[in-house]
Order: sequence, then structure tokens, then C-alpha cells
Amino acid sequence: MKKIILFADTGIDDAIALIYAVKNPEVDLIGVVSGYGNIDREKAYRNIEYLLELAGRTDLPVIAGVTRPLSGEDPVFFPDIHGSEGLGPIDPPIPEERYANRTNFSKLFRLIKENPKEVTIVNVGRCTSLAIAHYLSPEVMEDVKETYLMGGAFHVPGNATEVAEANFFGDPIAADFITQNVKNLTIIPLNVTRDAILTPEEVNFIDSRADSALEELIKPILDFYYEVYQQLEPGIEGTPQHDLAALMAALEIEGLFQYRRREVSVEDAGEYTSGESVADFRPGTRNCFGPGCSRIALRINEEVFVSNVLEILTNHR
Repeated sequence: MKKIILFADTGIDDAIALIYAVKNPEVDLIGVVSGYGNIDREKAYRNIEYLLELAGRTDLPVIAGVTRPLSGEDPVFFPDIHGSEGLGPIDPPIPEERYANRTNFSKLFRLIKENPKEVTIVNVGRCTSLAIAHYLSPEVMEDVKETYLMGGAFHVPGNATEVAEANFFGDPIAADFITQNVKNLTIIPLNVTRDAILTPEEVNFIDSRADSALEELIKPILDFYYEVYQQLEPGIEGTPQHDLAALMAALEIEGLFQYRRREVSVEDAGEYTSGESVADFRPGTRNCFGPGCSRIALRINEEVFVSNVLEILTNHR
């Protein structure tokens, strides 16, 4: 069982990752950090608490992260993709204003210090809160065992721009800092998460086994997401579960991913390339080792992905 702290900007795919985490007996979720990204920080916090309440896990600490990128610019949100509240058609009955003025990294640092060398961080939103944690207390963050990052795009187009994936594009300064400075870093990029698809038939199967308010959320939010993706990519077979794929990577499920090790940087100044993830995959290049070397997922086994997701999301934990 892995002790995991999830950093999320709780839109639809983040919500599915969180539901998977609380239902998987191999995950010891010890905290969740909310941040801006798909929606603003307060809505992300509210959505996390709403989902944890439905899961009967109000014991889990929720930590308010940051509200904007390191550049200081106003963030851009995506209500057309995730809905105005972040959960598609769902309007959580909790006012987001309750969560203003709550940034509290000391709670995050306490969780890490209480579990030295045991915590796995899974960051599925913008990299800003994670970067700030490293800036504020590098000594404490040295006690993190490993970090998994959903971000970047290698060998494929971006989804925020022609070359940039949304998490890296949302704060390229923070993403570049994380990729170049965080040890034991695994990157789960768009080129594999784009293939981590759940079809409508698979979603219907999950829904047929739902027996709780939490599980009954899965179909309406993924149906909403599917309609969005039919506009973005007409004919796509289902909905890519970007953030869920990154969380599953942390569990080291046998045969799920194939990896290469490369040094990674993120362009943070280019007029046309801001947020682009850069690694050297030219013929003849080899795996790197040591500090500054990231493990990058390049292929996903879709059958292993779907089989595991169906097993976990239809159990009755």
C-alpha cells in the first residue's frame, strides 16, 4: 500500500482519479492539495471536500494550494471542458466562498514529516503548488519518496497549444523547476494519457454496479466529458483519463507503462512554444541516470488500464 498525497485542480478527470484513490485498497491517501487550473482554487477545494464527504472520508486533510501561476498572471480556466463548477453537470451544494484565504502549507509539511521517505506525491494539475512547496521548505520536500507528474507531451501535439500540454502551459515556470530539480520524478505525459480511454460502454458497466452516491457521480460527469470530447475530437471512442493514468502509474501496476529516462526542460519564454516539454529522443540517445533525470512514460497498455479501472471502480469498498 502506498501513502499518497494528491495535488489536484478538481475537474472531471481529477475527480475520477480521486474516486479511484479512495476505492483502491492499494492506495493509502493521506491528503489532497487543491489548486487552480481547470477551475479556481476555491472550487477545486470545494469539489474535493464534496467528493470526500460522499466517500465517507471526511477524515482526510484537504490543503489549499495556490491561486495563480508563478508569473503572477491571471490563470485561464476551462468551464467549456469541465463545466462551470468543475464537475460537469454536478453543482455541489457547498459555497466555494467557504474556502477562501485558506492556504496552509504547514499541514502539507506535517504530513510529510510524519511519514519520512514514505510519501508519494501525485501531481495532476498545474505544478505551481508543488513548486511553491519546494521553494518554501526544500528540507522537508527532500523527505518525499517519489513524485509523479501528469504533464507534458512528447512526440505528439499539445492540447492547450500546438505544442504544449495544459498543465505545463498553465505554469511553465513551475513545470520547468519541477522537471529539473525534483528527484525520483516520473512524468506521465499526454502521449500516453490520451490513450487511457474509457468508452461509454465501459462507463455504463461501471454505472450498472454503482451502489453509492459517490459511484453514481461517475456516469453523469463522464457523459458530460464525452460530449465535450466529441466536439474536440469528433469520433473519439471515449474519454481520456489523463489524471487517473498518472495516479495508477504511482502504483507500479505490472505492464501498464513503458518508460524511458531523459533530462526534461519546459519552455517558459517562447512566443509560440511556451509550455512545450523538451527531451532528447534523437536516434542514438540513451537513458540518463542521476539527479535531473526523469522517467517518462512513452507507451501505455490500454487493456491493462481498462481492466484495472473496471475492477477498482466496481468494487464496493
